[in-house]
Amino acid sequence: MDVSILVTCWNGEKLLSHNFSKVVEAAENKDNKVKEILVVDDGSSDNSVSFLKKNFPQVKVLENKRNYGYGFSCNRGMEEAKADLVAILNLDVIPDKDFLVSCLPHFEDEKVFSVSFNEGSFGPGRLAWNKGFIEIVETKPEKTTSFASWPSGGSSVFRKKLWREIGGMDEIFLPFYFEDIDLGIRAEKKGYKCLWEPKAKVNHKHEATINPENFALHKHKKDISLIKERNFLLLNWKHLDSPSDFFNHLVYLFKRAFFAPGYFKVIFSAILRKISFSFTHEQL
Repeated sequence: MDVSILVTCWNGEKLLSHNFSKVVEAAENKDNKVKEILVVDDGSSDNSVSFLKKNFPQVKVLENKRNYGYGFSCNRGMEEAKADLVAILNLDVIPDKDFLVSCLPHFEDEKVFSVSFNEGSFGPGRLAWNKGFIEIVETKPEKTTSFASWPSGGSSVFRKKLWREIGGMDEIFLPFYFEDIDLGIRAEKKGYKCLWEPKAKVNHKHEATINPENFALHKHKKDISLIKERNFLLLNWKHLDSPSDFFNHLVYLFKRAFFAPGYFKVIFSAILRKISFSFTHEQL
């Protein structure tokens, strides 16, 4: 099966100059079976697009009219990709030359939705319910291919057919955070598999693409933190699948707000986001 490499970019000229040649080098390795490289630029205000067109004319660049957010760019790129498999890479991910070779055989199983790459410091993503909330369980890299609760959104290869069936990244989580965990939960509910492959090695400098200096709409760390907490709450609300889950979540939600009144801001932000997103999508 052929692979499209999809890189999402926003004000990433500096990261492109440091990292992108390694992506191209990996794509030129025939064993990775890469058909094309796509870059979705999410309304950059720097010289990202001109840098790519000048230095990497073989790369297809898709330009969003404005800065929509991560999930929107991934969804657009996935629709434009020509291959059956799509490897999504953040700008801060540097792949090994043969990073896809060990992933491709897994897709012989039609139930495999995604294979996450080995970033070195973290193992396969795992989730648990704890005190009314989804909990991310810390894991270490494992020696063999393992099941994961979700694919790393900017460091995994996906089966395009199943991405479409599942519905892609839910844009309620725009501009970023937790869209990949939601995607993994939805894939598992449909009976599909998310894997983690130790031999598929990349270097991922987490959150290098999300920082106050490079964040045009929300310039302060506290705003990024609010988005993260809001989206985590939306993730929990979306996957409360039983009355007991709902009751437990409600109890611990009020406990959090009672002992930390500032958390009411997170709750109100999540409610407003849910209402506004539902309204705008009903109009489409």
